[in-house]
Amino acid sequence: MTLFPDVQKKAQAEIDAVVGPDRLPSFADRDSLPYVEALTKEVLRWNAVVPTGVPHRVMEDDIHDGYYIPKGSLIIPNIWFMLNDPRTYSNPSEFNPERFLANDGKGPEIEPRTICFGFGRRICPGLHLADASVWLSAAMSLAVFDVSKVVENGVEIKPEFDSTSGTISHPKPFKCSIKPRSAKALALIQQDAHY
Repeated sequence: MTLFPDVQKKAQAEIDAVVGPDRLPSFADRDSLPYVEALTKEVLRWNAVVPTGVPHRVMEDDIHDGYYIPKGSLIIPNIWFMLNDPRTYSNPSEFNPERFLANDGKGPEIEPRTICFGFGRRICPGLHLADASVWLSAAMSLAVFDVSKVVENGVEIKPEFDSTSGTISHPKPFKCSIKPRSAKALALIQQDAHY
């Protein structure tokens, strides 16, 4: 959210309108928070945790895009490319949760969860837990925290997005400011910490 303050504000406005300031969002609120749902989808699409999928073996001879793939060949899905393919996602390098909302008579773009968790028999067995955890973490964090750029010596520091390469990808460390949105938000944080 450090890089996308407008997205943060929209999500917080939706949470404030639906949930209010007296409690944290819960799974019961998920269907009533479409922007937060779209934000979660965009998080999963924009920076795939697993950039390449689990290898699969071809069950029978096949031809794909004019290339012959013999039975028994090992294929490794390029999940990062699938989630950043401009034929599938408009302006894929742009972080844009609205792509997953129906707008101006145009339907939402392809659901990223059908890609980012893998496919077939080797689909991630923890996909429902992971998806629920990302949604709940985002909703609860946005309800009580403002995430912003750090100011050092009077200069606002804009973090550069850079992620690790390898089997598992995650953002490299960066500086940001995380503060409670209000006194009520601080009370909710303290209450939840002692739960």
